[in-house]
Amino acid sequence: MNIDLFPPYFREENFPVWPCPECGSNSLTAVKDGFKKQYKVPIDPNHPTFDPEWIEYVFTLNMQCAVPTCGCGVVCVGTGDVSQEYLGDGSGEWDWFENFEVKYFQPPLQIFELPKDTPKGVKEALKVSFSTYFSSPSTSLSTLRAALEVLLGELEVVSLNAKGNFLSLAKRISSLPESYRKVVEPANAIRWLGNDGAHSGYQVRKSDVIDGYRIFEHILEELYPEKKASIEALVARINEVKGVEK
Repeated sequence: MNIDLFPPYFREENFPVWPCPECGSNSLTAVKDGFKKQYKVPIDPNHPTFDPEWIEYVFTLNMQCAVPTCGCGVVCVGTGDVSQEYLGDGSGEWDWFENFEVKYFQPPLQIFELPKDTPKGVKEALKVSFSTYFSSPSTSLSTLRAALEVLLGELEVVSLNAKGNFLSLAKRISSLPESYRKVVEPANAIRWLGNDGAHSGYQVRKSDVIDGYRIFEHILEELYPEKKASIEALVARINEVKGVEK
């Protein structure tokens, strides 16, 4: 996961290069005249008492994947404000700068890369979490917990006890078979984070969500290791032909 791809804010003259939600390449670029901003509420900059700090923007940004074989279109919406900052030329002078913060992408960006063998249901559940990362970190954590529930279902971990009652997530995690024991502790970490995300009063930060994403990424890599799978296939082929191809 490269968190540097998701800066907390950007400026109109320097758009980030976000990853395409379709092909995964770091290739989303703004289309011509695709950035539109406006005041959130009417403001008169010529008013005698005007202060730039009053300015609040809403914006839309239309983008497209630059990969010719993809070309996925993406719309970004968000807010903006104005802040006073020193110039970066060493003069000690300052000026006003416009800063813009993303709230939503449609379709949602994929915050971390998923192994190709990740089940479709898990991918869809994670997409729900990704969709609120920029606007509601607490929601992202609670839906990440839900994605873990989906993953356990894909691993055929039972969700009902002998009486037909739903099992808690903690009990489902503890019942993982021996072959999956290596993900028990990471799964419990997701459970704790998701619990905090679901309860109001906890001040969930984006950094907390990133912690959860890093752990979930680790879980998926443990369960669906692409490098291991490729080595296993290679070993099977060599053993089958008893050496090099004849």
